[in-house]
Amino acid sequence: MTHPFVFLPGGLLDYASLRPEQLEPAVRQIHDANLTALERIVADQAHVPGWNDLVLAIERLDQRLEDTFHSLVPLAYEGGDWADAVSACHGLLGDWKRRKHECPGLLQAYQRIDEATLDTEQRVVLSRLLRDFRLGGFQLGGAERAQLRATEAAISGLEWQFMSNLSGARSAGARLLTDESQLSGLDRPQRRRLRDNAQEEELDGWLIDLGETTVEAILESADDRSLRAWVYRASRSLATDPDHDNAQVMQALLRLRHERAQLLGLANAAEVGLELKAARTTSEVETFIEGLIEENRPRLQADLKELQERADQLGMGALEPWDIAYLTRKIRDDAVAGLQLRDRFPLDTALTALRELHERLFDIRMVPRAVAVWHADVQVLEVCEQGSVLGYIYLDLHARPGKVSWPYCYPMRQRHVDTGGALTLPTTLLSCSFAHGPDGSTSRLGHSDLCKFHHEFGHALHQILVTHRHRRLNRTLPAMLGPDSCEFVGILFEQWCWSAPALQGVTALMADTAPVPLEALRRWLASRRRLRGVAEAEKLRRAWFDFIAHRDGDARLDLQDLARQASHLVGLPAAFAQERFAESFDYLVTGYEAGYYSYKWAQAHAIDAFTRFEEQGVDQREVARIMRRELMTKIALRGLSASFNAFVGRGLSLAAYRDWHQPA
Repeated sequence: MTHPFVFLPGGLLDYASLRPEQLEPAVRQIHDANLTALERIVADQAHVPGWNDLVLAIERLDQRLEDTFHSLVPLAYEGGDWADAVSACHGLLGDWKRRKHECPGLLQAYQRIDEATLDTEQRVVLSRLLRDFRLGGFQLGGAERAQLRATEAAISGLEWQFMSNLSGARSAGARLLTDESQLSGLDRPQRRRLRDNAQEEELDGWLIDLGETTVEAILESADDRSLRAWVYRASRSLATDPDHDNAQVMQALLRLRHERAQLLGLANAAEVGLELKAARTTSEVETFIEGLIEENRPRLQADLKELQERADQLGMGALEPWDIAYLTRKIRDDAVAGLQLRDRFPLDTALTALRELHERLFDIRMVPRAVAVWHADVQVLEVCEQGSVLGYIYLDLHARPGKVSWPYCYPMRQRHVDTGGALTLPTTLLSCSFAHGPDGSTSRLGHSDLCKFHHEFGHALHQILVTHRHRRLNRTLPAMLGPDSCEFVGILFEQWCWSAPALQGVTALMADTAPVPLEALRRWLASRRRLRGVAEAEKLRRAWFDFIAHRDGDARLDLQDLARQASHLVGLPAAFAQERFAESFDYLVTGYEAGYYSYKWAQAHAIDAFTRFEEQGVDQREVARIMRRELMTKIALRGLSASFNAFVGRGLSLAAYRDWHQPA
């Protein structure tokens, strides 16, 4: 069939040619053509199915619909008719996936393929296809399948309700300040963003929303203790008021997830998630989480003691939860007061340094290209290796109305080689919401922003640098690799932000900053790793709560008690046990259920893996070459544990993780 959209060289979608009213009819055309082709392929391959004529033929149908839809997704954030059109297209994609899996004879045809004729990559792809059928319940009988579909529909509705309640609670809880002196301690960009919040609502003043970015800025920087207390209490009790209460939503959600797991033949909802992760049993996960809790408890107590001492020095009295981030910053700043190092990095400088670093490491080139995009802010990088184009990265880095506030990487298209040898190049989107500087100047990033930028850029490069022939092995999504494997790669790239030699490369490009000695950078980075015991305990509290809530079918009966148990287990002071963190824990409904621990699993592996660079040089191209082969590429074939062992030469050691959290 002729594709209904216009494409540019490299297979990039010509966004300038699109109109909202085109999208749904065009995607429906592909959807309907796919259904017709599906019936023909399955009928032709019913008896002696082959790799090219069955697997790759069906994959071609998936590819043309999925690649089209995922290339349209950025338009959803332009709002209005665009968002409605993309939503309609998403419904067509979901309908295609359901009808494909329910197509009579397709599962049986896949099962009849002779695996002895397949190579390693083909066997992995086939196992993934069969896993999709199994986890989707498509092997179940009619009555059980109908029950599963009803359960899944109810789960989707509750997940939507959870996020709707959370969004409503954040909006309802926003607070307008009219006295700028209450914002003492916040820097100019932070104040400007709060001012912009108010202007968007046609208000005069500074609007304190309860989004993560604002909450973090207030708790860390605001001198006004009463403001910090209000923000802390409000953010830790979101979605608990009668109009937006998520408690009953969570209870129903956990019950239905448990029922879904049992329909799929598994003991509990936590086991469903293990199908995609490195850990093989629930007890292995619990042992890991509880081991990190034990590791952190002495650090937590030592940090609380030091923070209370600083509170006493400032005449603050008893240490409260809303004082912790504020005092932590003061102690860190005091430790490096004489270093004359600015903790704000210009975005254009950070991007240049990041590109240069990875060009050296992976022997690639990232060249800006002028192509049609969906917004004037968007840039495009063409990634090349030895004269050949590997793929494209869209950079949409600035905040604007309608965009989500958190950074993310969105794979739009995967590398794929079809039966005729035609190559599809990968494209990926890196989205951030950095504020524009005043009068058109560049944004300035804090170190945590820089870490997030490197993390998401790592996801984007992962998508571009893997070169399997089959697109399913090049999809760097949690649903394909598992969240632990995906986040491992992002966190590994993040480690360069914690390397003094690598960070020196950023500061060297800053025109308004004198060269910073390596030893000064090491001291500055060590100060930023100090006093993380409380933050670590809060993450481990969430990880334990999430996993036990999905592993124990009865835990949902009293989720507040489970949350209190989690606070006690990790060693947080009694004041933390009163918090209602679970009702706003959005990871429960965004694909990470029973898997929040994956971030810690990934971090432990990433910090340990980075020791190879620390030992041999953070700019070491040979180590990066092995990393690309053994970790980034083969992780899709053999999983995180085997790939980590191949790269490091041993199993995981927590020594590096422990040292990272206990800087000298």
